[in-house]
Amino acid sequence: AFADRLLLNKTDLVTEADLARIEARLRGINAFAPIRRCSRGDVSVDSVLNIHGFDLQRALQTNPQLLNPENAPTQHDKTVTSVSLDQGAPRHMRTVQKGDLDFELATDFLEYIAESQGEDIYRMKGVLAVAHSQQKYIYHAVHMTFSGGFEEAWQPGEPRESKMVFIGKGLDEQFLASTFNNCLATPENLTRKASTLRFKPGDAVECRTTGFDAEEGERWAAGTVVEVLHRADDMAPGEVAPYRVRLEDGSELTVLTDEGSEIVGANSHGDEDGEEAGEGCEAQAAPQQQQQFRVQVPDGVHAGQAFPATVGGGHLIFQITVPPGHGPGSWLTVTAPVEATGGARAGGGAEGSGAAAAGNSAEGTHARTTHQAASEGEADHEADEASKRHKA
Repeated sequence: AFADRLLLNKTDLVTEADLARIEARLRGINAFAPIRRCSRGDVSVDSVLNIHGFDLQRALQTNPQLLNPENAPTQHDKTVTSVSLDQGAPRHMRTVQKGDLDFELATDFLEYIAESQGEDIYRMKGVLAVAHSQQKYIYHAVHMTFSGGFEEAWQPGEPRESKMVFIGKGLDEQFLASTFNNCLATPENLTRKASTLRFKPGDAVECRTTGFDAEEGERWAAGTVVEVLHRADDMAPGEVAPYRVRLEDGSELTVLTDEGSEIVGANSHGDEDGEEAGEGCEAQAAPQQQQQFRVQVPDGVHAGQAFPATVGGGHLIFQITVPPGHGPGSWLTVTAPVEATGGARAGGGAEGSGAAAAGNSAEGTHARTTHQAASEGEADHEADEASKRHKA
C-alpha cells in the first residue's frame, strides 16, 4: 500500500486479460504508484532507486492511523524463520565450509528439501559455485515449484562462493548446514559418492551403445570400467559421469547414468536362447529392485539426528536417523528395494550397525534407523510393518 513503484513480474506467463485483472486489483490497493510490467525481474536500476518517492501525507491518506502509537502491534508467526548458508560470511558467522559443490549432490539436496519440506518452505533461492563450471548456478523455489540453471559467468578475481537462503517453518539450521557440507566436491565426499555406485574400476560390464532400433533392437557391448566419476571437457557444466568404460574393441564409452537400462554386469544381458537385448535388460532389472548400500554418518550428525544419504549413484535419497551408539564416521548398511511403496531396511556395517525401515514414494525416499533385528526374519518383519505404515 505504501510502495512507490510496483513491479508486476512474470508477465510472460499469463494472458493480457490476467494482467489487466491483476493491475486493477493493485490500483485498488495503491492508486499512486506506477505499475511496471517485467519478466524475470528485468528492470533498470534507475527506475527503482533514488526516486525520492515517499510522501508522508500520501501515506496518511492511505492509513490515517499510521502515526498513532496506540495502534495494535503487528503480530508475527515465530515459527517462520530464515536460514542463510553463506560461504562468504565472516568466519565467526559462517556455518558452512568453503569450496565448490558437486552438482549432482547439491541438486539432490535441493530436490529433497523441496519434496520433503515443500509445504513449509515459503521461499528458497541461491547462487552456487559448482565444480567443473565457469558459470554460476542460480535457482529459486516457492514451496515445491523449482527453477534453476547455469547463467552468468564468474568474473576474474570474483570469489567462487555459494549462498543459499531458506525462508519457512521449522527450519533446522544445523541439518541444512551439515547437509550442505556433505555436498562439497571434497575427496571425502566424492569417495563416499563413488562407494554408492554399482561397479568399480576393473569390473566387467555390458553397456548400451545405441538407442532402440525397430529391426535390430538395442545394441550392447562388453567392456571394463576404467574410471568412476568421470569428467570430460565436452560435458555439460557441472556434469560428472558415473563411469568411463573401455570396450572390447578398444574404444571408450562414457556412461552418464548408473541405471540398468544403460549398464549391467558382464554376461547378464540376454541369455543363451537368443533372448532379445531389450528383454535381457528387463530381466536384469529385477535384482536391482533390492540393493545394499553403505552410507557413512557425516560430521556433526550424532545419535538421534537425521541426515539425507544419497545412494545408487546419486539417484535415491534416504532420510536416515542415526541409531544409538553411533555418530560421525560410523558406517550403516541400507537394504533398499526400489519399488513404488516398498520397504527398506539397514543392517550392520563393518564399522557400525543399525537397522532401517523405509518407503519409496513419488515424493522421495525416506528411511528411519532402529536397532538391528535379532534375526533375518525379524528384520523382514520390521521392513514389512514399515512399508504398511508408509502406505497408510
